[in-house]
Amino acid sequence: MSQIYKINHLIFNDTKTQFCLSYNNGVKTYVIDDDFKERYSSDSIGSISMSCLLRELDTVIFVGTENNEEYNNKKVVIYDLINQKIVYSTSFLNEIKSLKTINKYLVIGFEGELKIFSLEKKDTIIPIKEIPLPDSKIYEMWDKSSNELIPMIKLFLIYPFENELCITSFIGNELSLDKKNDVKSPCSKIQNIFYIPKLNQIFIPDKTAYYVYGLDAEDGKQKALLFRGKNKGYITSMTLLNNTYLAMCNLNRTIHIFDLNNDNINITNMISGFIYGKYISPCIRIPFDKITGEKEGEFYESDFQKKGAILFSEDDSIELRVVAYNGYAYKIRINILKKDYEVILKKNFAEYKDNEISESADINEGEVFSSYSSIFDKNKKGKDNDKFVVFK
Repeated sequence: MSQIYKINHLIFNDTKTQFCLSYNNGVKTYVIDDDFKERYSSDSIGSISMSCLLRELDTVIFVGTENNEEYNNKKVVIYDLINQKIVYSTSFLNEIKSLKTINKYLVIGFEGELKIFSLEKKDTIIPIKEIPLPDSKIYEMWDKSSNELIPMIKLFLIYPFENELCITSFIGNELSLDKKNDVKSPCSKIQNIFYIPKLNQIFIPDKTAYYVYGLDAEDGKQKALLFRGKNKGYITSMTLLNNTYLAMCNLNRTIHIFDLNNDNINITNMISGFIYGKYISPCIRIPFDKITGEKEGEFYESDFQKKGAILFSEDDSIELRVVAYNGYAYKIRINILKKDYEVILKKNFAEYKDNEISESADINEGEVFSSYSSIFDKNKKGKDNDKFVVFK
């Protein structure tokens, strides 16, 4: 059994029934509703930096790390988890910064642009569209395709540009431009963009995550203003709870829950309210040190400090699922009326053995065992050139 020494990436599939782990020697998938049970594991394929699951097909698309000799950070691979084999792979000129699947499309982010490919054929990817992007790490895409009598593909893309947010929609199999709407950004610098489907809203944390802005996903009009707190943070994930509550993960520190229907302003916040407008403060706070046991996930401390956790809940549910970079997954029942919570399940999904760590583990020892000094550190390493290129 492959030991996990480095948690590189965690992601849910589109239907939120599974999550995928990219680690120092491959990928693993887990079922969310079955006590986070492991479903499939790849063969030993070296260190994988990011991956995404293709719907319910038990097929994973991944990108390796820069020091993976066979699958580096400029190469995309489609891998059949059931048959343990490569279905397709291709290399690019530049390093891949992000990777996601939407509907039947694969979206690959590079420095300054997105490339979109069709996944309709099982053994290849077909180029569909290239979109210039100022910062390929800060964008959000979502699917609002119609499945009525005449099916119609419709995807939305939002990204920041200077002091504006560019909201663009694409239609049809070839993703032809439908509409483009540039709206003023609510803040000068943003951390990330999160889309909440049922609300049809996007949520944007400012550069410190003091404030989070809720905007209509089509016209960009402000619908909500959330105040997280006056300590710098970094928001890693959001999900809707019980239809009107928004759960938000602040790196490895706290999960904040906001009542989006709460229009009341605390008297102590009145002065700030005059400056920033009416805002909503968290009604429940779940500190990670209250749900994690002593020394829990200590081996993965560096991963946890850098990347925190990802969250999911059914829109109308009061159970919050937390998959954390400390190697544990949690189910937390939220008591809305009492403003309280209870951890009802805790599962260790990442395992390692100290005596099995060797050179073949393909990890950077300094990166794994050193503490992470700041959530705003952005140290970059030099990149090696790829010798084989299919796509430019």
